[in-house]
Amino acid sequence: MRVDMESETEVPPLVSERLLMENLEDVRGQAALVISTGRAQLAGQLAQRGQFPSVQAWYYDLYPAMLANDALDDAVEVLCGADLPEARYDLVAMGLLRRSESELTRELIQQAYLRLVEGGMLAVSVDNPRDTWLHDLMRKLFPKVTCLRLPEGSVYLGRKRGELKKEKDYSCEYAFRDDAGRLLKVLSRPGVFSHRRLDGGARQLMLSVEIGPEDRVLDMGCGAGALTAACAVQTSGLVFGVDSNARAIECLKATAKLNQLENIRAVWNADGQLDLPCEIDVAVANPPYFGDTAIAQHFIDTCFENLRVGGALLVVTKQPNWVGAYMNHLMEDLAVFEASKYWVVCGRKPAV
Repeated sequence: MRVDMESETEVPPLVSERLLMENLEDVRGQAALVISTGRAQLAGQLAQRGQFPSVQAWYYDLYPAMLANDALDDAVEVLCGADLPEARYDLVAMGLLRRSESELTRELIQQAYLRLVEGGMLAVSVDNPRDTWLHDLMRKLFPKVTCLRLPEGSVYLGRKRGELKKEKDYSCEYAFRDDAGRLLKVLSRPGVFSHRRLDGGARQLMLSVEIGPEDRVLDMGCGAGALTAACAVQTSGLVFGVDSNARAIECLKATAKLNQLENIRAVWNADGQLDLPCEIDVAVANPPYFGDTAIAQHFIDTCFENLRVGGALLVVTKQPNWVGAYMNHLMEDLAVFEASKYWVVCGRKPAV
């Protein structure tokens, strides 16, 4: 989840997507779906060359979908949702990174196969010329797989012959107890942060946060909603779970239903303009621990904007120096303390 929209018109395609662009020039049909980890330049090429009258690009996260929508022309329909569209395609193409989440890849390839018309083509690529895992996965689905070994990666092509005998459910329901001993249930899916388990950082926020009986709470980057639920059981006030991931929002709603928590509100958002109906008393955030600090900054800024004066913000991190320094410019009564293998940085919003 990030706030600043970038100009992406000159961004080159990722290696895996470029390999598909170079090897699908002769494929034609009525409808194509591109599953992209980049800017879906393949979708633009398929539409511009007239290979398919209908071309769609799909994402499960709102932020890259917004960037792709800005970069592509109107000939490509950019979609964002928890699952692939319920439509039929002559071509489904997906460029993967070698670091892509394996369980998410399995689920998306299964969904892609189900969306193909009989004889339709699934084209997948990965930026790994020595790949065997993806090749094996394709061979389990297709009687014949064309394998292209290229210097920068691998491309696999298969045509659908018959329906799947069994469709696997990759979702997971797990349970945990909060520090008061209450048993809470969570529904998670591949592609959602901390799938199948409670994240250690979320646990430390649960142990650190103090929520009043009527407090209004914001959980920024809520994922499947474990922390959101742990906050919601402590207050009669509204608890807002915010995420740009459509799968996370779907899971949050399911988690709220599993625990009969009617005070949870799911907010699907990527730009930080939340338009909440009330100011927030307590905000919690569990941004990525390493790499680019832009996401952590976006989380903190969005929480700060929605807090009431005197409201508390708690951020769990493994970069306490950066988070502490950034929050020190915004908050008062700042405190930084170690929590197991993590650090929690907290402060209050000052009066103007």
